[in-house]
Amino acid sequence: MSDGASRAEWRWAIAVALVVVAISTLPYAAGILAQTPGVRFVGAVFDLEDYNSHLAKMWQGYRGEWRYQLLFTPEEHAGAYLQTFYVALGHLARLLGWGLPLTYHLARVVAGVALLLAAYWFISLFAGGEVRRVAFLLVATSSGLGWLAEIVRPTPAGGVSPIDFWLVDAYTFFSLFTFPHFCAAIALLLLLYGVLLRLAEEAGCGMRNAECGMRTRYFVSPMKLVWVVLISWGLGLIHPYALLLADLVPALYLAWWLVARRWLPVGLLIALGVMGIAQAPLLLYDYRVFTTNPVFQAWSAQNVTLSPPPLYYCLGYGLVAVLAVWGIRAALRASPRAPFLLVWVTAAFVLAYLPWGLQRRFVEGIQVGLSVLAGYGLVQGLMPALARPLGRVGRFLRCDPRRVSWTVQVLLLTLAALSNLYLVATCTFAAVARHPTLFRTADEVAAAGWLATHAGWDETVLAAYEDGGWIAGAVGQRVVVGHWAETVDLAAKRRQVAAFYAAGTPDADRRAWLERWNVRYVYVGPRERALGAFDPAATDYLEPVFWRGQAAVFRVRRREP
Repeated sequence: MSDGASRAEWRWAIAVALVVVAISTLPYAAGILAQTPGVRFVGAVFDLEDYNSHLAKMWQGYRGEWRYQLLFTPEEHAGAYLQTFYVALGHLARLLGWGLPLTYHLARVVAGVALLLAAYWFISLFAGGEVRRVAFLLVATSSGLGWLAEIVRPTPAGGVSPIDFWLVDAYTFFSLFTFPHFCAAIALLLLLYGVLLRLAEEAGCGMRNAECGMRTRYFVSPMKLVWVVLISWGLGLIHPYALLLADLVPALYLAWWLVARRWLPVGLLIALGVMGIAQAPLLLYDYRVFTTNPVFQAWSAQNVTLSPPPLYYCLGYGLVAVLAVWGIRAALRASPRAPFLLVWVTAAFVLAYLPWGLQRRFVEGIQVGLSVLAGYGLVQGLMPALARPLGRVGRFLRCDPRRVSWTVQVLLLTLAALSNLYLVATCTFAAVARHPTLFRTADEVAAAGWLATHAGWDETVLAAYEDGGWIAGAVGQRVVVGHWAETVDLAAKRRQVAAFYAAGTPDADRRAWLERWNVRYVYVGPRERALGAFDPAATDYLEPVFWRGQAAVFRVRRREP
């Protein structure tokens, strides 16, 4: 076990982090380079709905607001101090004079590097040398065996595909490939766990000094308590539900100390108490918002992220999971802190199947814990078991057996990273080929620009689902529909929006929907025309205010009192 890394090791870790983040940026660079005067890259290559949601939050900060309102639903509601991470990024973009997509991706890069370096520091609390390096590479690059599952038994239409290709929460690389707030949250969780581990050993440490690796003390470092409070606040502002993991895992670890070592880690106990008191106002505020504000309440009710069957997690962590099981014994022998990893992984998977709507959110970050165990499994489990056959291979090939062993490790690490390599490659090719979901025509961009210039952000725009989400993200405009969770009563609204653009719908129904949703502008583009042959220009309650090519904007004429 090692409590720290040398400067040379940190330089290596920084180099790996920069390379990995650079690889994750390739599809975005491809999208920007593939732009032409006629088509513009939307700024994302995966999960455009949530990307647009994050930009919509940034727009509100860009306009000087701190209270967040849902822009993907027309219901009037009071804003709340939620989604602070992206609202703050919007303020930063305004202060620096940067565009929102640029700010978003710079935040993704910075948060991604920070996550990987936090992971390297966290790993160093449990392992050193080759184990630490292998564990870090697994954290930074590994995914699952979803690619193999798709070859053996492809997912049928309407089925659930392997989590390698859609469950961002489960993977480090997937997080830094997509969402900066995931990277920031996982980094904060790792920092918090590391500080709490140190506190457990500094005050009331039940281990001998040689095991502890530090002088036993019976007081709590005030500075560490300050860090605990600040980190837990930061985590709570980004992902309030993550505070359950932040509190429960150390509490279970404390219970393990009491049972296995018959000693109370006073530092950890005090830190948990301070954390609970500090978090209470934040949690009470969130509870109040989601129980008293009908729109946020509806958002919470729709924000259901259930876990897939356990087999999906087994395949999803694949080789890492197998090596992690193999490495448990070696990790327990090498590091007295290793039980913390077992507590974390076990608690996360239990939480992932309890009867609530945020099940799969609790696997966030556990790939780090699994990778530490897998590092032990590979370096001190599998490779020693293969020593003799690899030695024979080396003699047959007349090369150093150590080179053969190194080659096998590289192949295994590559095998573990195949799903991520596939993800980057397919998204890059999609960007190069200008896939229509990733690009908007110049006419559409001009129409959104007209709305940004001439309409107030709270003047609701009616558009098809995909266009509504894009408009809210591109210019920060309130829309009727556009997000799977943030549009209140989404299923009903989507049906009604489709009926609005259908040719045979009575004008009385259209007028009623426009009035109910307080719509000020109606957008018409290729997706709206695909819903039906309705011609807004032929009505007396819609007047054209922008028309260019295939994109048009109509203003709703107000009825005379």
